[in-house]
Amino acid sequence: MTRNVALIILDSVRKDHFDEYAPRIQSIADVSFEQCRAASSCSVPSHGSILTGDLPHESGVTYTKVRYDGISRSDTFLDSLPDHRTFGVSANVWASTEFGFGDYFDDFVNISPYRRFQDGMDVKRFALSECDATGVDLYLEYLKTALRRDNSLQSFANGLFAQVDQWLSKSSLPKPLDDGASTICREISKRTDDSSQPFFFFTNFMDAHGPMHHVIGYDKSIHDVPNSWSSLSFDHLDEVTYNIDGAVDTYDEFVSNYRQLYAASIDYLDRKVANLIADVQAATEHETTFIITADHGENLGYAPEDHLFGHTSSLSEALLHVPLYIVNAPEGSYDEEEHELFSHLELGELIASLADGEAADVFRETVPAELIGRDRDEVKELASEDLFEFHSRSQRCAIADEEKLVWDSLGETAKYRLDRTRPNWQEHVADDIQIPEWATEHFSVDLNEYRAAIELEERKAERDDVDEHTKDRLEELGYL
Repeated sequence: MTRNVALIILDSVRKDHFDEYAPRIQSIADVSFEQCRAASSCSVPSHGSILTGDLPHESGVTYTKVRYDGISRSDTFLDSLPDHRTFGVSANVWASTEFGFGDYFDDFVNISPYRRFQDGMDVKRFALSECDATGVDLYLEYLKTALRRDNSLQSFANGLFAQVDQWLSKSSLPKPLDDGASTICREISKRTDDSSQPFFFFTNFMDAHGPMHHVIGYDKSIHDVPNSWSSLSFDHLDEVTYNIDGAVDTYDEFVSNYRQLYAASIDYLDRKVANLIADVQAATEHETTFIITADHGENLGYAPEDHLFGHTSSLSEALLHVPLYIVNAPEGSYDEEEHELFSHLELGELIASLADGEAADVFRETVPAELIGRDRDEVKELASEDLFEFHSRSQRCAIADEEKLVWDSLGETAKYRLDRTRPNWQEHVADDIQIPEWATEHFSVDLNEYRAAIELEERKAERDDVDEHTKDRLEELGYL
């Protein structure tokens, strides 16, 4: 019998922290893929690989080529679900209709912190893209426009919540609203029913993605970060991101606060997602299988990730080793814990097989990952030319058992030791190694050849050709 399937992406959640701070999802899950690896270390190429089952250089969606226009629906796993109604709800602007990701679904909702009620107006979009007024006149124009449109109450509520949220972000009080999780759950619940047609839904939760700040719903027993603290008020984030001159140790208070709120955000997502799963199951008598994973993890300044922070310039295990749990898997499909290597490149096949109530053989002896780098302008202001080149390089890696091989566009190679019992951990073993064929055969084109084929002007055009509202959101998330 055809099943409903849900793919739930917890953006930026690494496996070790998920395993420690998400007990509710784990308690209801039937299966865990203990050795799941993302195909890239940041949102855009990772989502491209999830959609297509191809590495970034094959899908054409990379860190620098951010649109999905070159991918047809027949190239995605959604084409293998012809009988399913498909919908998506995403708080990740990179995985939205803004860049073409939402176009593959029958119905797709972009979640914005400035539009808590989807039937109302988006406050920030109105201010940046629809109205030229400023100051008090801007508020008056918003109110007049809201009155002329349907669902005026929702527009008023969006405006009120945006103002309260902005005011409290600068006060000593925690934020009353989360970073989209509650809105996502509400929108998904609207779209799940007991109709005869099965459904597939995709969602991306951004609550564990920076910037970090305290939210009223966060469990205070997990952290002791002051309510007024926010990573947005920290002036040295770029130095910490690249650990320039040992910045991770220099700004240890920032690092500690960020880590604590990151943990609290995962606990919060754990509660929200567990409740969402229960609500969806209650709304339909059809069997629904849920896959919970992350598009990538997060560097948190620890030694195994070379004291880097965030998710740039790296293919560390902190970024690639992500959770994957299955709730309500078909009976007898997989063991409770699967310890073979699994890549997000196989997610499409996994989803299609689960929709049919079956269990495809999706495990591999070796798995690859790839990051096509970009010009990191922020590094130019902070570091030497050599460091700039290092952090803008492209990288590839391949994993087999407990061995990881990494090579980059600068000609550097390295070998790391992994430990299957220690998620997100790696230990440097050697440099200047020979990369064997089993590692390189995953990639159909030379790394430097592909990097050279991406013209700078084309890359800039793709990022500049977005409206002011989208640019503003990307800047809030630290991308611009």
